[in-house]
Amino acid sequence: MFEKIADFIMKHSKAIVVAWIIILIVAVPFALKSGEVMRYDLNDMASDQSESIQGLVTIGTYFPSMDADASSMPILVVKFDNNDGYLQSLDFATYLNDAITTDETWKEKVSSVIAVPTEYSGSGTSITLMGIVYISSSAQSVMDDTPVLRSFINETYSKYLDEKGEQRMLSMYLTGSPALSYDMSTGAMSDLERIDPFTIFLILVLVGLFFRSFITSATPPITIGFAFVVVLALIFGIGQILNIFFVTEMMLLVSMMGAGCDYCIFIISRYREELRSGKSHDEALRESIIWAGESIATSACSVIIGFGAMSICSYSLVSTMGICLAVGIIVALFAALTLIPSILNIVGDRIFWPSRMDTFKEGGKSTKGWYGWFGNLGTRYFEASAKASKRFAVPIIIAAILITVPAAYVTLNNETSYDMIGAMQTGDSGTGMDLMGEYANEGVLMPDYAVIEYDVPLAYVYTLTLKIPFTDPIVMKVLFWNNSDEKLFQGLDKLTDDIENIDDNVASVISYFDWETTYEEAKIKHPGVDTETLVALICQDLQSEGKTTYAIALNSTFTQVSQLISDYDTIAMMYPLINCTMNCNTATLGGDFVSETVTPSSSIPETVKLEAEIARKAVEEMIPFVQVTLSEDACAAQYIKITMATQDSAMSPKSMNTIAGLKNVINDYVSDPANHVEVKWVTGTAVVMYDVSEKISGEFKMIELLVIVLIIIMLFFVMKSYTIPFRSVITILMSISWTIAMTHIVFVNILGGEVSWLVPLILLVICLGLGMDYDILLTTRIKENVIKGESNDEAIHHAVMHTGSVITICGLIMGGAFGTLMLSGMEMIQEFGFALCFAILVDALIVRTYIVPAVMHVLGDWNWKCPKFMKPKI
Repeated sequence: MFEKIADFIMKHSKAIVVAWIIILIVAVPFALKSGEVMRYDLNDMASDQSESIQGLVTIGTYFPSMDADASSMPILVVKFDNNDGYLQSLDFATYLNDAITTDETWKEKVSSVIAVPTEYSGSGTSITLMGIVYISSSAQSVMDDTPVLRSFINETYSKYLDEKGEQRMLSMYLTGSPALSYDMSTGAMSDLERIDPFTIFLILVLVGLFFRSFITSATPPITIGFAFVVVLALIFGIGQILNIFFVTEMMLLVSMMGAGCDYCIFIISRYREELRSGKSHDEALRESIIWAGESIATSACSVIIGFGAMSICSYSLVSTMGICLAVGIIVALFAALTLIPSILNIVGDRIFWPSRMDTFKEGGKSTKGWYGWFGNLGTRYFEASAKASKRFAVPIIIAAILITVPAAYVTLNNETSYDMIGAMQTGDSGTGMDLMGEYANEGVLMPDYAVIEYDVPLAYVYTLTLKIPFTDPIVMKVLFWNNSDEKLFQGLDKLTDDIENIDDNVASVISYFDWETTYEEAKIKHPGVDTETLVALICQDLQSEGKTTYAIALNSTFTQVSQLISDYDTIAMMYPLINCTMNCNTATLGGDFVSETVTPSSSIPETVKLEAEIARKAVEEMIPFVQVTLSEDACAAQYIKITMATQDSAMSPKSMNTIAGLKNVINDYVSDPANHVEVKWVTGTAVVMYDVSEKISGEFKMIELLVIVLIIIMLFFVMKSYTIPFRSVITILMSISWTIAMTHIVFVNILGGEVSWLVPLILLVICLGLGMDYDILLTTRIKENVIKGESNDEAIHHAVMHTGSVITICGLIMGGAFGTLMLSGMEMIQEFGFALCFAILVDALIVRTYIVPAVMHVLGDWNWKCPKFMKPKI
């Protein structure tokens, strides 16, 4: 097949170059738009069929949208170092609230700024949290406001200091989900701006030194650059159908530049090698396409298998990454296999300018001076390594096993982190999250939810109309509990207590709110206090319990109703109105009232009807000269959302254990028929990640097995050997275990961080593909030598000598390309960069140079045992 490919390329070289230029021109407009399809919301990355995603859908469908939702609210983390700073933070919260709610731009977007002080002893460093409550806005618009909001806050603080004549005592960091998403997107762009030039510079330097030509050094990155633009255009199309996470673009660039440049270099170096051996241009080019083409095609197939297998994962972050990376390698291979030989056919050995082929002959310039010394050093090194692998084969194998055993133990027993947000946070929002983790309950930003649908309504929502003379009627929603089954609420109260007692990591639990009970208990707790002060004290208690949402809703209710009824005592007695606001407006209760689907009067319990009529008469008595009417029918509230916030980061290992406990508590509650549960969902961003990790951990075992089986089958047919496929996979798994162990040692034991759970899983699949590159490049050369009549040991010796320098430079390029990911500001990207760089370098410099030749020497003729019909003609 490769003979035909060689003939076609050599015959149509100019047409191939022109075709690539046309494809590039067509692809550029779409490639420039590829950033538009990148996603930053982790919830977009999970399967639509999972319980946690279905729970989020249920919340969006059956629960009212709420303004004061901690999971989507910008949070200003204000750091101070002493008591004066603490007092200034509280005073500034009031100042900021007044400034933002009166500003012409912001008053249409933000309803209030709520200060949530943490416990403070009066000395030392601590923080005050300020929730910026948006008037119903999309998550995207809140995220887009982040840089402008930060500027406004900084300008307002400067004005505050000038007006008050005080010193700057506060450091402020805007965080929360919108700010985190914004900083991730800008951080990703900033990372690419650092990584791209460094990757290309590294390739230019290494290839230039290897070939002693700046033209040759520029050819592989330009060729793969063509391919990269084409792939970005394809990604723009793929992104119209699938969710593509922004990490994919980073991985795509370095994998294509690393692997693609390797393929280009292997063809160019083989072409140079054949020219140096005395062959003509046509013979050298044809030989390089046939033999090097087969090697890189086989190598690329192993990489495509590794990436492609990721596409069956149900977690779209992984599946779409696999699809995009596989597409990238396919296009890179096609470019290396067609464009590079076409360029070589057109320009010939002028591609090595200013070097000339005669300079590489004995006595030529390239055999003298520093370049000749380094070249001879490389030749001597690989000749020595080939001899050492043969002479000390058994000790080398034993040493590899002795290193692998403890590495495998570390790999199998180390704990990984599920904290995707912590692993990818960057910028001010990341600093804010770290401060919250140190001084407050970090989990409040990403609470977990237990959503329950009952087969009987928890409450009924009526429409109350106040007809006031000479003005438009005032319409209110009022809520009445369904007390026909006392066990229903007893079970719900017990469930709330059980969730609070899961473990010491539970910071707060928000369940249904009954104003009558809260009000009566507050009057006992604070005897003789007037109602307005009592309401303020209740709001403070709610904030201290982590129920800021209720505090905001209660304060808002009294503020609004006081415009109609000035007497706070009267307002406080309007239990149904306050209960409706506290439970429905805060999205604690959900159901038919969201879509205003009414329940016929005949289905409403008589006790509820009676209570509603009593309440109507009471309101009519409270407000003279007002006619009060109540709707005949009501809307049912048959859903409840119980919100749990953790003290630790929502995705920390400890919080993941808390989520497991939450699931157990909910399952126990559901199993009791007395609780009337129809359906339940446990959801939230952290729960989505928990479900994803639980599911794809099992899926990855299947993916890994699939990759191993497919690579073994491919190598069996390409290498025509029973043993080589298994030896290749075993040596790859060995280097992977070393890599995962070293990643844990560096990032956990030395740097004190955590290794993301995705890193070992994806690393294994990627390395099974990419790491196989150098094994295949070496082994195909050994096979070629055997086919040409050399013995097993001679074939190994000559293959190591002739491919050693090429594999080394390719390993340095690919390892360096992945290593540039360590320039990222995101911890997870740094881990990927370190792990892939380490794996590639270990594979290229140690495993392929020493261990593979040693094992193949020990196996001897068993390397080439195969079915008779596949046996190569020697």
